[in-house]
Amino acid sequence: MRHILYHCLLIVLVSMVALPVWSDTTMVHRLEADVVPSGVIQNNRYLRGENPDGVNIKNSTTFRLKYALQRAGNPSEAGAYAGIGVGTLVTDRQLGTPFLAYIVQGAPIVNFSRRVSLSYELNLGVAVGWKAYEATINETNHVVGSKVMSYIGADVFLRFMLSRHWDLNLGYGYAHSSNANLRMPNEGFNTMGGRVSLAYYFNRREDISRASLFTAETVPQGKHWAWDIVAYGGWKKRSLENPTTYSVAGISVSPTYRLNSAFALGPSIDGVYDESVSPKMSLGLQARAELTMPIFRASAGIGRYVVGGLDCFYETLAMKIDVSRHFFFNIGYCLYNYNYTNNLMLGIGLRLGT
Repeated sequence: MRHILYHCLLIVLVSMVALPVWSDTTMVHRLEADVVPSGVIQNNRYLRGENPDGVNIKNSTTFRLKYALQRAGNPSEAGAYAGIGVGTLVTDRQLGTPFLAYIVQGAPIVNFSRRVSLSYELNLGVAVGWKAYEATINETNHVVGSKVMSYIGADVFLRFMLSRHWDLNLGYGYAHSSNANLRMPNEGFNTMGGRVSLAYYFNRREDISRASLFTAETVPQGKHWAWDIVAYGGWKKRSLENPTTYSVAGISVSPTYRLNSAFALGPSIDGVYDESVSPKMSLGLQARAELTMPIFRASAGIGRYVVGGLDCFYETLAMKIDVSRHFFFNIGYCLYNYNYTNNLMLGIGLRLGT
């Protein structure tokens, strides 16, 4: 599990370095605390009661503290904020109380008025301290395969501006933790629930920006198309019975059409070598959407392998961390057939056409 920990910590460190570079005199500093009481999605017999305590594991609560920067009054950046966060996930004692460390990205989707907006937030990082599967202790625990797992969160919420310094946020969130098949078992832990938070702005101005995703700047003529070329690698295991670690490598070429400075759509051609499946490289085609914010870009795609040893639908989720105009780090997650985790996608990328 060192691979997950090292790469997720690398993302947090890169973010800590990038945020001061993004910061300038127009920056608003934002500190937020939230609580997310959630229901556990019971997709596993261990969660449904086949565990040493014989109880249904139905509830969890996440506590998070986040620090972010937001550039004031720039409609081209859609009112976005980006930063880092920590937290803890409290659930049944049989699964532990993992500590969370992650990067944060969010923005208003649409402003209903000066004081009320619908917003989103994404979290990506690591959860450390799970009570993992052990054959002699909790052999039915196919939920948690390792003490260190990735952490992915997505929230949609209403922001209510209470004053110049305070916001109240009410919404709903989904969170997922798993280890991307780096260790077995790996059915993962999923929750959905309400979010309540208070955000304090240290130096927000009186003239609050009305920027949002739907007011993002148009793209200059001749600059609508951009190309991302990503090379990545990863590791995976296939089953509890097979201790072998298999290599995964791939390359992705994605032309995207930028609808505005925040949204982009386009196809992706993906070449994947998966040692656990076939000695041949498989080729897949995807439809992909991308959300562009300062520093981070969130990408999601759905497609199907059409040539080679793989024969299934596949889905990708990725966060791209821009280190310059043309280069970025990529951390992604590949699933197949809309349900099963496959592998991490850890790599570097080249962006052309911007």
